[in-house]
Amino acid sequence: MSQCTCFHGIGYQPITPWMDKISSAQMEQIRKNFPSVKPMNDTPLALPKDTSVAAPSKPSPVVIEYGPVRPVHTGYARIDNAITDALRGKSQELKDSVYDIIRSDFLPNNVHGVEETDRLARISLGVEKAEYLANQFMDERSRGSFMDAMRSIARIGMEGKRVGSCKMEYQVKHAIGLDGNGYVHEDSRGEVRYAMEMYDTESYAEYQKMLNASGEDTGESAMFLMRWMLKNIDLVVAGRPGYQKYQDEQYEKLYQVKLDRTFSGTDKSSKDSFLSSIKEKLNANRNLQIDMFMGQISQMAKAPGGYLLGRRMILTGRA
Repeated sequence: MSQCTCFHGIGYQPITPWMDKISSAQMEQIRKNFPSVKPMNDTPLALPKDTSVAAPSKPSPVVIEYGPVRPVHTGYARIDNAITDALRGKSQELKDSVYDIIRSDFLPNNVHGVEETDRLARISLGVEKAEYLANQFMDERSRGSFMDAMRSIARIGMEGKRVGSCKMEYQVKHAIGLDGNGYVHEDSRGEVRYAMEMYDTESYAEYQKMLNASGEDTGESAMFLMRWMLKNIDLVVAGRPGYQKYQDEQYEKLYQVKLDRTFSGTDKSSKDSFLSSIKEKLNANRNLQIDMFMGQISQMAKAPGGYLLGRRMILTGRA
């Protein structure tokens, strides 16, 4: 593992004792002034006359319930909308489990302490988790499109690049258009950029210079793009067939990405069988960080019913 570059690797600074922070002269001054300081409480401490001890009460458990998992979108309408359709009308528990797979297994932002083999294996586990949920909670009609979409996001994760040693970057869109029903709409800026690149290379080169280091639009570049579009509507329209073909090619490239198969072929007939099957495959891959995956299995086992993510935690203690 390369040197950690995130806040987890900073560690704790040693604590300097209070006695080491003051000088001997200051300590002597404190000793001299101590007898002259009036006590804060003039009444001596005393136990109440009734010393009978009450019977210990049984503590009530503390229930902590987390809010629903926020939906995750890639910005690719064909992928995101297939998941939205599959989850329409389903339980919040199922939605939480699905979006947690996307955020934690497929597209984690911070991979501190995670080797690349473990990151890819976790994507494989996420695919198996998604297929288990599809088998248990979805009909055959929506199951196929849902899994195609989930595998596509897994492929985006497979192509992710590390920034330093702890952060990840993925080919996802950061500016995403959503309507009131939760559907993603393709960004019209894509076809404008395509038309500019095809028909006005000089303006496109100027536009590229305005983009910031991450490749996202700044205010200046966005205004430049909008002004160019208003002046060249005919070029945008002429470029739409070519842009559609370009999009199809990008999706096709994504579909060709090979997925990790570390956990492929798990038994998905029931939750208990599924978790046991994961353990068996984990034992067959001793090069992985066993503790990390066993922690995941433990959390899935605690989730209610057949779901894989629990939003409720019950804390109990002894008096």
